[in-house]
Amino acid sequence: MKFLILTIFFLQVSSPSNDRNAAQHIKDGNRLYKGGQMAEAEQTYDKAINSQYKYTALVNKGNAQYRQKKFDEAIKTYKQAAVQGNDNVMMRSGAHYNAGVVYSSQKKIEESIEEYKNALRLNWKDNKARENLQKALLELKKQTGGGGGGDEKNDESQQQSKSNISKSQAQQQLDRLEEKEKGTQEKVTHKKGQYGGSAGKDW
Repeated sequence: MKFLILTIFFLQVSSPSNDRNAAQHIKDGNRLYKGGQMAEAEQTYDKAINSQYKYTALVNKGNAQYRQKKFDEAIKTYKQAAVQGNDNVMMRSGAHYNAGVVYSSQKKIEESIEEYKNALRLNWKDNKARENLQKALLELKKQTGGGGGGDEKNDESQQQSKSNISKSQAQQQLDRLEEKEKGTQEKVTHKKGQYGGSAGKDW
């Protein structure tokens, strides 16, 4: 299963000089990243973390860590990014999506499912997250169910029908999930009024 990491290379430059410096650090980090110098890119993104570009810096730092196979650190960095995205739902969704990709690459299927669900809770239109969630659900199904049988003939016919059955079943699971998430979101907006807020504390 191949999953793609979200990378942010574009950013707007604003006027204050420290923000211009931060923007330059991110550009430098991007150049190093594209050149395959991941450790140097990671350090360069770090220099922009205390600026208005902290979300971009964190996501790209997480990507550099991921490329260095520093998986636990990458997940931690994406979780930071999910918080730093504040009210920007798309940004926070992207950070959850990337954490899901790291979990998928480590075969931590249940954790990846949770992250893709978090991404979709924030941005239900994210087709990549939905697609990855479906793949992860199918993978989980293979791991947990699909129980034993002996015949080789059966194996072949099961193999053929498996993809159709599992796709439709996964779709049903996704539909049920969507219903649950809608219910959850309604509860969250209710509670929001009571507690003043942040639907952003998914971590």
